[in-house]
Amino acid sequence: MFFRRSLRLPIALVTYVVAALDRGVRPKMARAIREADHVVGNSRYVSQTVEGRFGITADTIYDGIKREVFYPSLEGRQPQSKLIVLYAGSFQAGKRVNVVIREAAKWPAVEFRLAGKGEEEGKNRSLVSELGCRNVTFLGHLSQPELADEMRKADVFLFPSVSEGHPQVLGQAASCGLPAVAMDFYRPEYVVHGETGYLVKSESEISDALGVLLSDHDLRLRMSAAAARHALQFDWDRVTRDWETAFLEAVSKRRRKH
Repeated sequence: MFFRRSLRLPIALVTYVVAALDRGVRPKMARAIREADHVVGNSRYVSQTVEGRFGITADTIYDGIKREVFYPSLEGRQPQSKLIVLYAGSFQAGKRVNVVIREAAKWPAVEFRLAGKGEEEGKNRSLVSELGCRNVTFLGHLSQPELADEMRKADVFLFPSVSEGHPQVLGQAASCGLPAVAMDFYRPEYVVHGETGYLVKSESEISDALGVLLSDHDLRLRMSAAAARHALQFDWDRVTRDWETAFLEAVSKRRRKH
């Protein structure tokens, strides 16, 4: 950015914002947004926070989903001896894996599977022991194909994280036909409240939504089918075309400035 400005180089700059800007902005990020020829957010909410903080209109381009990896089970969701709740993400404080474990303590007949690694893993394992949960399995870090397999086997995706921009894992779960319970704070568009899962505002609402899904087989099936349909709009082919348009627009703006 320094040489582009000081030497007046005709280089177009596109800035992609992947975190909501309602909690402060680092100086380098602010500069990248102000000097960009085109600004893009990875969700409508993220784009709105760009406009609210900087007065700059940002387009929205979603993170794409690899549908050759994340796809629904070809056999459909089969009845299982045990229902499965899946969490996938890092083990950090803001992800609140402890909330998933506390829900596991309330549902001893349901299997809770936790995919990921991180600094809070030790505390999470200690909490499992403290609560006497025999229904929690730590899966460790998974490759994308391994994670997709877990999503196809699960019945509900539980994601209580409050530290997000627009988490792609929710889109991957939807693409596998997995109903989700997630937080509404960052307004994820991979989940349609009441249709493909539930967006909630508190831990008590997490418990309520999870209870509804675990108790209603037909509802899970309906939301599973709706989630898979909803995820089609996040296909990489569509996202790639959106990026092509964004780059061309940025180049056009830069040329007009020169």
